[in-house]
Amino acid sequence: MTAKTDRKMRKYSVIVVSDATATNKEFTVSSKLIRNALLGFSFLVAFFGFILFSYLTMTLDEQKMRRLELDAGEKREKISEMSATIEVLNSRLQQMDIYKERIMVATGLTSPLALREVGIGGPDTSITGNGDFAGPQAVLPGAPPLKNSPPSTADVRDKALKIEDSLKTVEKYVSQQKLQLASTPAIWPTRGYISGVFGNRLHPFTGRYEFHGAIDIATQLGNKVISPADGVVLVAETRDYYGKMIIIDHGFGYVTRYGHLSGYNVKEGQRVKRFDVIGYVGTTGRSNGPHLHYEVRYYEKPINPIDFILDN
Repeated sequence: MTAKTDRKMRKYSVIVVSDATATNKEFTVSSKLIRNALLGFSFLVAFFGFILFSYLTMTLDEQKMRRLELDAGEKREKISEMSATIEVLNSRLQQMDIYKERIMVATGLTSPLALREVGIGGPDTSITGNGDFAGPQAVLPGAPPLKNSPPSTADVRDKALKIEDSLKTVEKYVSQQKLQLASTPAIWPTRGYISGVFGNRLHPFTGRYEFHGAIDIATQLGNKVISPADGVVLVAETRDYYGKMIIIDHGFGYVTRYGHLSGYNVKEGQRVKRFDVIGYVGTTGRSNGPHLHYEVRYYEKPINPIDFILDN
């Protein structure tokens, strides 16, 4: 019998001693039984360890699933709120588009026929008495998604940019119109009565009929002469026919001239506003009495100043 076989067949005695008076108990255990017992114990430890690991893993997975479900619910709620908000914004943009088209028609920037195409289709955009929008698009946050797919954020953004560009065009046009109106002669340059009309007339010095490209306003010597519109003083000097004269460039093709002045209240290059005092009535130059020679020219063509006096 080999040494290896001998070790396998080896037996161990276990003596249990309880106290001095009791008999001892002895057990004989083979090495094979001890080895099998250790293997069985190791198997049980591994088995219960695997069960415990599986249980802990399932518990963690369940917790993760709960968190994911909670996050998914919150995201669905946020998506629903965003969809409702986009619907409301889209409705307001549609209403703004209608207002924008009306403004552009009113300012002459587009044809009135364009209004026929505005507001066709899409959700209801009616307005309540307090200015809020009514209809299916006015959904409270947290409501379920609408049946029809809401417009994308890109569509809403593009629509808003188009409206913004159109309104910028309107603003630019209105500002230009405002500037042009401020630069268009519209009031009496001085108060008096018209002693010389625009057009063909009998010249007071030559006695011949000649074209008179201005009106003469007879008034008291030294009366104030005011600018009838905004502009820049181009000339403030003395000339043979006009005597002391002022020329103002108002822009947009309009220029006004003032002759026979007794004095200046402005200088060349100065910007003036409507109602600013620019000089004083006199009788300098070829004049037979105190009056103001008043011209209005449009791209150097004389036009009747009476047509530019609106404060009668």
